[in-house]
Amino acid sequence: MTVRWGILGCGDVVRKRVAKAIQDDPNSELLSVCRRDPDKLKQFAQDFEINHAYALDEDLIADPNIDAVYISTPVDLHLPQTIACAEAGKHVLVEKPMAMSVAECDQMIDACRENNVKLGVAYYRRFYPVVDRIKELIESGEIGKVLSVSAVTATAFAMSPGDDGYWRVLPDQGGGGALMDIGSHRINLFLDLFGAVDKVRAVCGTVAADYDADDCAGVLMQFTSGIQGHVHCYFGVTFDPDEFSVVGTKGRLMTRTLNGGSLYIETVDGVAEEPHPPNPNFNSPLIADFVAAIAEDREPLVSGDEGRKTNAILELAYRDA
Repeated sequence: MTVRWGILGCGDVVRKRVAKAIQDDPNSELLSVCRRDPDKLKQFAQDFEINHAYALDEDLIADPNIDAVYISTPVDLHLPQTIACAEAGKHVLVEKPMAMSVAECDQMIDACRENNVKLGVAYYRRFYPVVDRIKELIESGEIGKVLSVSAVTATAFAMSPGDDGYWRVLPDQGGGGALMDIGSHRINLFLDLFGAVDKVRAVCGTVAADYDADDCAGVLMQFTSGIQGHVHCYFGVTFDPDEFSVVGTKGRLMTRTLNGGSLYIETVDGVAEEPHPPNPNFNSPLIADFVAAIAEDREPLVSGDEGRKTNAILELAYRDA
């Protein structure tokens, strides 16, 4: 079967990866796109040779030729657009973070279940080969009993009014700042690796920026198992450390850049390096899995329930901060 896609929102991420991932997928076809800015919409449609371009989301959602919709709009639009897609019988793959709150996540999940459509969330790092290898080494006992997991991430977003994506630093549209936008990716990995969390403490603030959202955030988690998790994230930093580390009683697993895929295994025997690069287009495995979930009538690897768990930690962190 071929899944016919529409995309709501044609910003930076869609231009860089999402549209191409759909067009390259052998079981997908990108039919339609939507963006409110008419000039940018026209340019995007021309660049990607897409015949159907809509200025209004309701027009794209109503298109009877579309089977699935990729939602890449500001976070405050995820709920109404997901519900509208579900009620129109469209499967939904929504950008992270899934929604503004856990309550919104619940409404999205309910709408998709009631209308028998799939709901996935775009935490594409779950498909990284290096993450699979980290899981394998943890389960094998290579580094002994795990004590903690940590991540440091940053982006150079300077964000001035009028910039594409400025909504990311408007809490009423993006839900938060650095923690909500880039920290959510790492928290999703933490939960996949180590399960439920009992305690969350956080500090989030605006240190160097001119906007109100957090440009600097730190979160400490305690998992039900007792393992500790630490994530630090920043907006407006010219380099991205992109570090991911798991410490155990017999060693440590570390990526110097998670996106690069080089894994360092440190034990008493020394340091071994293994290359596990991701797909050149980070979003391609995400699209392939979502299409397979539709064909096989199963849940996507990163389902709405998975997205909800991440939102629950974000909500607790912001509340504590």
